[in-house]
Amino acid sequence: MSLRDVSERFCLTFASRESVRIWAHRSSSLFRPSKRARRLVAVDETVLKVNGQTCYLWAAIDVDTNEILALQASRGRGIPNAIKFLKMVLRSCDGKLIVVVDRGPWYRWALERLGITYFHETFGNRNKIERWFRELKNRTKRFYNNVNSKKLKSMEELVTAIAMVHNIIRAGGEGVIPT
Repeated sequence: MSLRDVSERFCLTFASRESVRIWAHRSSSLFRPSKRARRLVAVDETVLKVNGQTCYLWAAIDVDTNEILALQASRGRGIPNAIKFLKMVLRSCDGKLIVVVDRGPWYRWALERLGITYFHETFGNRNKIERWFRELKNRTKRFYNNVNSKKLKSMEELVTAIAMVHNIIRAGGEGVIPT
């Protein structure tokens, strides 16, 4: 979704692209997925390259509701990053959950250490997270020159705003922020 699409979707017809970008960064602090019982969560990471800078974006999505649960940007991937991210995921989950992962070597040890049930899957339930990453990469390509990619916080704010809009649209587009 381009900045123009965002402004039209939220009836901001007189807003400039820069105003929408500032709104996106400020509103990213409102991203709070609801804490509730979740049956199956898909977790993955992807590489984002913006202005020649590389960062890894970790994301988790509820397979049943298609809700983005957690996001984290990092400069590397490894067990410490996986543990930190999985703790973020647990904050939006009640009760026992099952996590679907790919064959990333950092997941097995981190999930076992946190006592989370998991299984590996290449396609199937993990397709939801892969589709969201494709959507995200298409959107970040549209205004990559407006992102300060040297700061992970700036990248996280942009991606979080995109995820928040995704969650609102997924919830039926009533224009309410999920709590």
